[in-house]
Amino acid sequence: MTTVNATFHIPKLIEQGLSNGTYERIGGVIREANSKQIVAWLREGSDAGKVLESVLPNVGAVSGILNLAVSTIGFAVVLKRLGVIELQLQQAQEVLQTIGYKIDLSFYANFRSALDLAINAFTMDNSENRKMSAIQAINRFLEAEHHYTNLTDIEISNGSQVADEYLSTLCLAYVTEVRCYLELEEINTARRRLQEGIAILRPRFEKYISTLLTSNPAAYLHPSLKEQVGLKRLTKVYQWLEPKLDESDVFELQRENLFKLAQNPSEWTNSLPQAISIPKESSTALANVFNGLAKQSKKLIETLPSKSKTHVSTSKAVTSSFETDIYGRLPAIIELIETLVEDDNRLAMYESEIEAIHRVGMSFQEWRQLTPSSTTQENGADLIYITIS
Repeated sequence: MTTVNATFHIPKLIEQGLSNGTYERIGGVIREANSKQIVAWLREGSDAGKVLESVLPNVGAVSGILNLAVSTIGFAVVLKRLGVIELQLQQAQEVLQTIGYKIDLSFYANFRSALDLAINAFTMDNSENRKMSAIQAINRFLEAEHHYTNLTDIEISNGSQVADEYLSTLCLAYVTEVRCYLELEEINTARRRLQEGIAILRPRFEKYISTLLTSNPAAYLHPSLKEQVGLKRLTKVYQWLEPKLDESDVFELQRENLFKLAQNPSEWTNSLPQAISIPKESSTALANVFNGLAKQSKKLIETLPSKSKTHVSTSKAVTSSFETDIYGRLPAIIELIETLVEDDNRLAMYESEIEAIHRVGMSFQEWRQLTPSSTTQENGADLIYITIS
């Protein structure tokens, strides 16, 4: 007989396994590091975000746009997160318009309407009305998926600083569609659509992360960043791309890049994508300065009188200042990369949660309502560990 256990406290065996490397956390799942067999599913509650870091390493640090579990991604939660994304895009537009770069904000009203429709649908008492409204919401989410897939592709190809916002929006579009099917207890359809969504999203995550790693990823190992970004941290990103790589492999991949960066740093800075060359929070003036330097710093230096020591020293100072500023942004960029990896992992692990619901023969509502029998919470954490035996 299948037994499903839900606890607030982390089981000793899991705690020990995470400590010694026998187990690993991937998205909202704890699994064996070697066999990849799932040991437990994680579900966070309303206050979990404040304490996750003390309960499990590296959870709170890169929370991402998605919850640990698909069962806790509610329509109201998505609506709130969509508002945050839209605000970030509006702020980015203020910077980008100074260089004549426009982004599309037109479809967010449609997405919000679809979420309102879904919220209303699943509060209806009449089953037929409930199903009809849910299908209408699903159709709207399908439109959003097509729209944001196109926008994501455009922004990734442009190396844009807003590509991550469109990727996040696309994730939410797929998750809300899947959530509708789960609410309708269409478990198999939910799983199929999630698989199709993952197949759409994964290569786009990879392409954008490769863009953020830049033409010379060894830049993340610059001596000035040693307290913030190390080889171990960079290796985790590469392991997401290619799981078999270890720190030694990643170092070998960057060995020549380290020398190229030292010999010709301007080659790297001139090749940087907009996502790095222009900070999202920059003022209008800074946006113009940084964009001009990123694209034309070489030309600027060449136009200065070579015989003038004052001008030469000034050009070197400007270039040095720009490079210093760029390196100062890389810790934030590696955090963004880790957040994108985390979202991809959580999305992928949703499939295992849906498969588990089907395997134990529960309805989605029964799975969603799983809570520990004890009300005692350790460390004030509202994090639930679900195991099946």
